[in-house]
Amino acid sequence: MRALPVIRLALACLVVSIAGCSAPAVPDQSYFRMPPVAVDTAATPPRSALPIVVEPYRANGVYNDQAILYATSTEGSIKAYHYQLWDEAPSTLLQRRLIAELRARGAATLVTNRLPAALPALRIGGQVEQFERVQDGNGWIVRVRMELHVERDVQSAPLLLKTYAAEVTADNDTIQSSVRAFAHAVDQCHAAFWSDLRPLLTP
Repeated sequence: MRALPVIRLALACLVVSIAGCSAPAVPDQSYFRMPPVAVDTAATPPRSALPIVVEPYRANGVYNDQAILYATSTEGSIKAYHYQLWDEAPSTLLQRRLIAELRARGAATLVTNRLPAALPALRIGGQVEQFERVQDGNGWIVRVRMELHVERDVQSAPLLLKTYAAEVTADNDTIQSSVRAFAHAVDQCHAAFWSDLRPLLTP
């Protein structure tokens, strides 16, 4: 009977030992979204006589994933965070952001993500070419590059086909700071696109 407390003590020590050797807890996944679009709507823009359709941006390879991408040097390889993700894939994220901006600018009576192909419309599409945060000697910068095109119908040549790019320095080393920098970079690209789109709109 005296051996029973000894056995219990040995079992308790074994449990503590096993618990100490267990794998560390897996971090929670964090999903990030950009701050809302803010545009200067003081000037009355030309309003398109046609509805505007913004299609999902195309994105190849790593740019088609929700993971936030990064590089540890300006010329380094691109890596993906395992637990820091966008709330939507960049192809959808950028589409929705451009729709919000064009609506805020009053670009057309209707700005939407889809219409039947048979209906006349200005159709905007894009290709994500670069969308990552990069560590340089002074901290983190974000790089955004996209190709955007405007068509009236698929049978005609594009009315506009151009690449837009921006680099913005993050305020600090946090992911959230880089997310804000991403928003500024995307908005810079979209603002440059808006300058090119305005002449194509008919009152």
